[in-house]
Amino acid sequence: MNNDENKIINEISEVREQLKKLKNEKNTIVSNIKELKRRKSELVDKLRKLKDQLLRIRKELDELKTRRSILIEERRSLIRRVKDVKNLLLQEREVIEKVKSELGRNVSISKLRSRIEQLEWRIITESLPLEVENRLVKEIMKLEGILEKAMESIKAREKYQELRAELKSLRVRINDISKDIDELNNKINNLRESIGYVRNELSQVKQEISEIQNKIQENVSKLVDITEKIGGLSTRYRELQESLRNIRLSRQKELERAILEEKRRKALEKLSRGERLTLEDLKVLYGSNE
Repeated sequence: MNNDENKIINEISEVREQLKKLKNEKNTIVSNIKELKRRKSELVDKLRKLKDQLLRIRKELDELKTRRSILIEERRSLIRRVKDVKNLLLQEREVIEKVKSELGRNVSISKLRSRIEQLEWRIITESLPLEVENRLVKEIMKLEGILEKAMESIKAREKYQELRAELKSLRVRINDISKDIDELNNKINNLRESIGYVRNELSQVKQEISEIQNKIQENVSKLVDITEKIGGLSTRYRELQESLRNIRLSRQKELERAILEEKRRKALEKLSRGERLTLEDLKVLYGSNE
């Protein structure tokens, strides 16, 4: 074994070890890429779910805002009505007080009507002097005026009570609406906090996906580099194997030629001594040198 062969064998051994090491590194990188892609897939799925969750929360938030706006507008309308009712109550109260001050005392509607009917009956049935009849007509007109004011007072009192009942109902409704608005405000604030939390989580997931993608790219670059190195070393390994084969083949041929020359020499010696040549001797002397 000559020095060239030894060098080639040593280099083949080194290249083989390098290839083994690089292939192990390649397998590790491939495993890392698979794991990174698996993790990225999980995060992408999580990102999609978070976006869907954010859309649902925003939709619910919009619905609650719409309901709140409707309730706020209703409350404003009721507050305007409260103001109107208070003004109407004041007007009816003024009517009641005015009639009360004019009449000066409580008046019986039935007695007034009865008195008017009595006077009218006298005018119809009795033969009265003109002076008496005029006096009775004036009294009837006066009583009718009092009756009209008394009826007005009664209507005003009834209207006053209706307005008071309406005012109470309005205040109850306004109070209920205010409670509903407060409840909606709490829900809206909670949803806004949820939106902030989901947005923050979305940002973190996106950042992690970006980092993983960068790692994938780094590993892919390493994989390409190692694959190229493996390709180069594989080519060198084949070249060394071919060189070693050629050296050994050349050496084998040299050995075969040396053996053949030795056999030819011995056959020539036998021929020069006049000894009988064997078939093999003849082949050596007269056969092909190939």
